[in-house]
Amino acid sequence: MNTAIIIPAYNPDDSLPDYISQLRQQGNYRIIVVNDGSALRSSTVFDSIRKMKGCTILTHERNQGKGAALKTAFRHVLDQCEDVTHVVTADADGQHAAGDVIRVMAETEKSIRGLVFGVRDFIHPDIPARSLFGNRMTSRLFRMLFGRRLHDTQTGLRGIPRRDLHWLMTIRGDRYDYEMNMLIHAVREDLDIREITIETIYLDHNASSHYRPVLDSIRIFVKIFSGYFSGKSLYVKPAEKKVAEET
Repeated sequence: MNTAIIIPAYNPDDSLPDYISQLRQQGNYRIIVVNDGSALRSSTVFDSIRKMKGCTILTHERNQGKGAALKTAFRHVLDQCEDVTHVVTADADGQHAAGDVIRVMAETEKSIRGLVFGVRDFIHPDIPARSLFGNRMTSRLFRMLFGRRLHDTQTGLRGIPRRDLHWLMTIRGDRYDYEMNMLIHAVREDLDIREITIETIYLDHNASSHYRPVLDSIRIFVKIFSGYFSGKSLYVKPAEKKVAEET
């Protein structure tokens, strides 16, 4: 198996190269970083990553959102990385321990369909209030509407087989709502979703996260309801899909 680790990054701090080094110490893994329109002050961070063995940087000229960054990486894997059989997505803020990324990777490589989620323990005392509230609300709403209990609907640590990247390219959403749309599709299609409990890491109470508690939570709630009442709203129109594939 050959798995690539995808890290969408928007204005990352100096800890990102160290985090990538930790991942590389776990094995000779391919790292794909998406610079999602970061400010000039982050250029030294990306310069450091660019010099690291096994790392590829994809760049958005302007900030497009986490969902758009993930789709850019997925398209790169499909078009340029024929040997990659699976991918694992991880956040750039260091929330996911390198060992947990590898554990999710190992579980993902056991199958060619379905998703693997690295889920946080929300009983942990260090969980920031905004993360606790957002995840509890979305998890309860998701279970109420779709009848599926998932412990962490907003985790960014996800393992995905290559063949599932094709339908992921058709899913709507350019920001954090994209990950929820991904989840709704997987449940509607009765795809296997496995959960692995991971270490809970929050640096400075999640200060470096670009998740906007109110705006992004509202957007996610809207997507859950729209996904429930109209499955077609999850997918891009044919014309939009074509543009996405050509960029």
